[in-house]
Amino acid sequence: MKSQIIMLILIMTALIPVASADIVGDLDLKVNEYNENADQLPSFLKSLLGNEVIKLSIMTNDGKEIYLKLVTEDAYVTIFEKIDKNTEIGETIVIGTSEDTIQKILSSEDPLTTFLDAKENGEIVIEPVGFVNNIAFTVANVLLKISQFLGFA
Repeated sequence: MKSQIIMLILIMTALIPVASADIVGDLDLKVNEYNENADQLPSFLKSLLGNEVIKLSIMTNDGKEIYLKLVTEDAYVTIFEKIDKNTEIGETIVIGTSEDTIQKILSSEDPLTTFLDAKENGEIVIEPVGFVNNIAFTVANVLLKISQFLGFA
């Protein structure tokens, strides 16, 4: 969970501007930047990120929804593309948020805390798909709470 949050934060930092006509093109550079630095993630985060298929839904300020597919392999984003709402991608995680929340995280001096606060108050919703992912998500949430308590997050 913590690794997914960190990855999401890194990817969300790429969302400038969210309402861009070509969001995939705008984000492509940021994803590449993330991948260039992914080897600096601690090994336990890399193992938690593993192989995920993420469906990210962003509600823009003008009321439109943008859907993105992110695929990670060994903590690297290997696929990042805009998709239609009903596109079947075999997602393992579904994440929903708003443009305002993303902008709040982007402008924050402490993006991780801002992200965690947004997750805690429902501005970011992370839903695992499937029984095994639900169990892993629950365990990751417990580990995240412990790491926050110990001051690691």
